[in-house]
Order: sequence, then C-alpha cells, then structure tokens
Amino acid sequence: MPYAYAMAVDRLSVTVPSELGEALRALAARRNTTVSDVVSEAIAHQIRLANLDLALAEADRRFGPVSPALLAEAEAELTGTPRPKQPRRKKR
Repeated sequence: MPYAYAMAVDRLSVTVPSELGEALRALAARRNTTVSDVVSEAIAHQIRLANLDLALAEADRRFGPVSPALLAEAEAELTGTPRPKQPRRKKR
C-alpha cells in the first residue's frame, strides 16, 4: 500500500551503498510499487518508532519504569513461552 500522507511532495536526494540500492529496487519491483513508495513507508515507520520511544520515555518519567518481572510476564504472554518461575517464598 503506497504511503499517501499529503498531496505535496518533497524531492530528496539520498546516497546508499549500491547493494542496498539494488535490494531496494528489487523490493519495489516485487511489491509492484515504486522505490519512492517503499522509502516513504520506511521513513514513516521510523518516525512512528521514534514517536513511540518518546511516549514510552515520557511514561517512564511520569510513572516510573516497568518492573523486569512485569516485562518478563508480558513477553511470555506475547510469545507464548512459559513464564520464568518465581522463587518460592519460605514458609514461616
């Protein structure tokens, strides 16, 4: 799906290693689209990731970082892997 953000365009010139340029053109051909569309989608993706990083940093600043135990639990749930076993508490 071509990236269509606005009707106005900004013409840029970039330099990439030749192997990357060849791979980019091949990817565009496989997707039956243009190099510009592939690059636009990649740039939009990087901008979304950068904005997510900023939002997560702000959440950490406001609410504190997520605990390692909660991260492990979420990762296990998302990947379908068993949760790491928690050490048993000693009975008193």
